[in-house]
Amino acid sequence: MSTETQDKTASGLKKSMGAIASRFGGNVSANRAFLNNRKSGKRALQPIRVHGVRYFFVTAMVVLLAAVVLDLPVGSYRGQWPGEIIGWASQLTDVAQSGWILVPTGVFVLLCYLIDWRRFRGRTRLTLGKWMSVSGYVFVAVGASGLIAAILKAVIGRARPVHFDELGAFYFNSFTLEASFASFPSGHSTTAGALFAAIAIFFPALRLPALILGLWLATTRILVGAHYPSDVVAGVAFGAWYAYFSALFFARYGILFTTNDRGWPIRKRGYGLLRRWRRKRG
Repeated sequence: MSTETQDKTASGLKKSMGAIASRFGGNVSANRAFLNNRKSGKRALQPIRVHGVRYFFVTAMVVLLAAVVLDLPVGSYRGQWPGEIIGWASQLTDVAQSGWILVPTGVFVLLCYLIDWRRFRGRTRLTLGKWMSVSGYVFVAVGASGLIAAILKAVIGRARPVHFDELGAFYFNSFTLEASFASFPSGHSTTAGALFAAIAIFFPALRLPALILGLWLATTRILVGAHYPSDVVAGVAFGAWYAYFSALFFARYGILFTTNDRGWPIRKRGYGLLRRWRRKRG
């Protein structure tokens, strides 16, 4: 390749990157202006009631009960579950890894910031914006709750069941970065709680299946010997609460959710994405 060709290629690449960066900055500015406009509206000025005191109290009691009643026997039984159950749990447990959720939702949101929205018609732009809102909500609910859980793990430093024989179920080595001392709360369970609570909030008809699936995935962390029951309960409860809190945050700006008379987040009209897709398909 000649020097002239290389220069043209580099110049074209630089120009393309500059256009992408400019488009990204423009979309970010437009999004910020949109949020500021919503913030100055009457709906955003209405206070959002966060229900959490009773939930926190009940969760704390359940976590304490699980720790007192279940952690010791489960810790002593580690590795003795039937081989079929352990194999089944090992195959399912990684489904609750946050990367499976954060990568596709994060990439989709990023791509939405890189595209030129002016090229799309109104209906397409509206549909794309709705899917961007859904992806952004799931990304925030799962990502932020997982980050907080990871910080709590390091601060609390509870020994995992692998140390049960020498340290017991209630040994803590605070402010450590060792993975074997990062048992409480369960990160996988936090992800499961956040994801399936988000599904339950967005699709109320799926609340029961979402609850069952979330608990199943969280329970696999016990079966594979990675966590105690109290770790799992705390993770699921926190993840679910953060999904609820994130929905309230979006509702404050009138995006994706609104609130009912009791202050609980509900999906806004017009966001029945699957129903609309089925109607178009039919």
